[in-house]
Formats: sequence, C-alpha cells, structure tokens
Amino acid sequence: MIDFNKKINYQRYASKQRQASDEYSVLRFFESDRGRILNSAAIRRLQQKTQVFPLERNSVVRTRLTHSMEVQQVGRYIVKEIVNRLSLSGKLKTFGLDKSVMSIESLVEMACLMHDIGNPPFGHFGEAAINQWFTARLGIDNDSSYPILNINETDKQSLKSLKLKIRQDLANFEGNAQAIRLVHTILRLNLTYSQIASILKYSKPAYWSDDIPDEFSYLMKKPGYYLSEESFINELSQQLDIQPFHRYPLTYIMEAADDISYCIADLEDAVEKKILTVQQLYHYLKEAWGPVKKGDLFDEVVNKPYDNLKKNEFEAIGIDQFFMYLRVNTIAKLVPHAAERFIENIETIYHGSFNHALLEDHEAEYKLLNIFKTVGFEHIFNHEMVENIELQGYRIITGLLDIYSPLLNMATDDFINLAKTSNHKNYPIETRLYHKLSAKHCVAYQQAIALLDKEHCSFKCWEFYYRCRLIQDYISGMTDHFAYDEYRKLMVTF
Repeated sequence: MIDFNKKINYQRYASKQRQASDEYSVLRFFESDRGRILNSAAIRRLQQKTQVFPLERNSVVRTRLTHSMEVQQVGRYIVKEIVNRLSLSGKLKTFGLDKSVMSIESLVEMACLMHDIGNPPFGHFGEAAINQWFTARLGIDNDSSYPILNINETDKQSLKSLKLKIRQDLANFEGNAQAIRLVHTILRLNLTYSQIASILKYSKPAYWSDDIPDEFSYLMKKPGYYLSEESFINELSQQLDIQPFHRYPLTYIMEAADDISYCIADLEDAVEKKILTVQQLYHYLKEAWGPVKKGDLFDEVVNKPYDNLKKNEFEAIGIDQFFMYLRVNTIAKLVPHAAERFIENIETIYHGSFNHALLEDHEAEYKLLNIFKTVGFEHIFNHEMVENIELQGYRIITGLLDIYSPLLNMATDDFINLAKTSNHKNYPIETRLYHKLSAKHCVAYQQAIALLDKEHCSFKCWEFYYRCRLIQDYISGMTDHFAYDEYRKLMVTF
C-alpha cells in the first residue's frame, strides 16, 4: 500500500521524539530545517564555487548557489505538477498526499538547494584529484600507516579486511556522499530524517567492492555515503522504511530538477564565456537531434526562439531572450513529463526501487535532455579553456594534499596529542599545518575518536581513517578561489 504520510518523518537523530498535533505542526519542523539550511555556512560557500568554469570572476556565469536556486524552482514546479495531476484524478488522498503537500514541497526545495553542497573545489576534477591522491597514498602494499600488531589470527584477518574497506572508502570521495557527511557529521544541522534522505542520491557505500546487482545498477552507480556515516544511514533507513540499496522517493524529484536545470545552464554559460556562438550552439543541437519535423519537440523548444533571434539579427538582447525562452520552453515540456513519469511509476518510486532517473526513458523529452548534455560534453567540457582550468584545479588539490600530508605521517599517539593540545614540540611543521585546519572539521575528528575503544586492535586503523577524513573534509570544503590562494601562499612557504 502506498501512503506517503509514512515517508514524512519529522523526527531528528539528535533530538527527543516529538509529536505533531496537526498538518501545520508537521510543517513547522520542515520550516525549521529550511532555516537551518539557509543559514548554514555550506550554502553560503556555494556562492564561491562555480558550476562549470572554476575561478570564474564574471558574475553572470553561474555559481553553485545560483544553479542550486534554479534547481530549487524546478523541483518546486515538479511537485506542484504531480499534486495537480493527482488532484484532478482524485488520487491525492489515495496515496496519502492530501495532508503533506506543503511539507513535500519544502523538502524537495531544500533538497534541491543542498544537492551540491558536498562538491569539492573544481567539481569533478577536484573529486578525481582527491581519489587519485588517496589511491596512491593508501596503495594495497602500503601497510605503514596502520600496522598489524601481534594479535591472534582471527583478529588479524578481521583487521586486514577492515584496512581494505577503509582504503576503498577513502579512495572513493564523492560529492553526494560528502553532502551527507557535511549536514550530519560536520555541521551537525540535525535535520529531519526526511530532509536528509532527500539528498541521499545513491545507495552504494563508498567502500563497496563487490559486483553491483543488476536491479540496483543505477541506484548504486556512485557512492552515496561513507563508512563514517554508515550507522546513521542505517538508522535513517529504519526510520523511513527504506530497504537496502533503495532510495527515498523525493530524491527522484530533486535529481530530475537538477537534470533539467544544469543542461541548459551549461550551454548558456558557454555562450556567455564565448566558448561557442549562439549560431554554433544551434548548429550542434540540430545536428545532435537529427531530422526536425514541424511541430516536434525540437521545433517547439529550440527552433521557435532561434527564429526570433534571427529576426532580431542576433542582437545581445535577443541572445538573452533566446536562452530565456529556450529555458522556459524546456521546463514547460520536461516538468510535466517528469511528473507523469513519477505518477506512472509511483509504486516503485514510493518503495525506492525504481532503478532509473525519472526522465530516463525513450520519449522525445529524454532525447531533448540528452542532446543538451551531448553538446555540452562534446563542445564545452573538452574545450581547451575549460580543460586548462581543470588541470590547474587538479594540480591545486593534489598540491594541497601533498602540503598537508605530513599530518598523515605522524604516529597515532603523536597526532592525537597534537589534536588535543593543538601543539607538539617535536612536530613544528605539523603543528602549524594543524592550526590551519577548520575548527569544525577538527571537532568532527575528535568526536569520532572519542567513541573508539582505544584498547581494541582496530583503534589505529580507525584513528587513521578519521584523520584522512579530516584532511578530505578540510580541502573539499574550500571554495575555488580559497583553494587557489591557499595553494599559492603555501607553495611559496614550502
């Protein structure tokens, strides 16, 4: 039976159980989430992380924040479209949605606003730099960081297994998994279970090394959470009745809103950056679509605004209007399609087993979305200007990890003492590096260490794991320009 009321959980992990007396009382919990999110440092930091073009100073080109605001609007629109269609068909109450519409709208909006908060500087190239550095640092034959002690054979095998798991986890940094860590462990926003579940995009733990079952091939496409947050994810899944490797239903809406928003935004920013002319863009889009028929989706969405642009002889104001109508037309077509797909697959989406993106099908709407993405990949992301900046970003992240690596070379007890007293006379360089780390990241490390059994044979493994997380947390939390400035400053010092 489908009852979305059962998926609206306003309880919080670090708070006593509370009881809402009516619909508005429930909404107040999610309004509290909204306030916590909007006032968080993670959201403010998005304004200095660019969407496609790192280190961009042109304020017209999108930042992660402006992109997320656009995603927020589309997500809200999809919810309203779903609600309207279910209302017209008389099924709103049937699915337990009649008393939770405002709550769902708020949950989706805030999920859309948060969806990029875990992304490191320089986007996917930042992720690649972190993962390659830790893969090399924690090579399979490198046991120096956490030695196997003189223990019995059973514990020795268990420790070996744990080490492999930790290596896999640390070498699979992912922005979506970092978002979960950020809101729960680092910022400790104590959001409701439903709000956090809305940004849990993938269901694969970062340490996963087995084959992925076919029925979860999409849902487990990327890491969704780290070993450090696994116990919380288990609690969240229990609270929301989410089965292993399944997804929370509202996450599908957030993902669709992102897909609709970024594919158009990337094209517009490329023209603003003069990577493409609008004429070249139209040519590439038309080429990717194939034969155009009068009245088909391409004709309605792309041709009409382009014809108006030609009439205006490609004036600057006409280019702005071209993208406005391209965006308006795309949203007008794709949002209803996303809503219809949600309703058509509502049972598997409700249970979180729908193993596709919401817009992933064989219809013209998906084809349109795909040609936008294809043109972006083929003519924007591989442009020399973009690649040069990405390579700079790769070098900056790798260089920062090299600079902070002495902290990872310290013996366990020495680093714990440094973290406790903020000073170690035998490690002057390491002490100064530690002073540069963010206080909230250091607190997250100390809280994790405090929960460990210091007498257990696995203690050094776990301590080193959280120390690596501390470095990843700090560097991934930097903005593009801060990372650039920090690298230049420290490279002069070192």
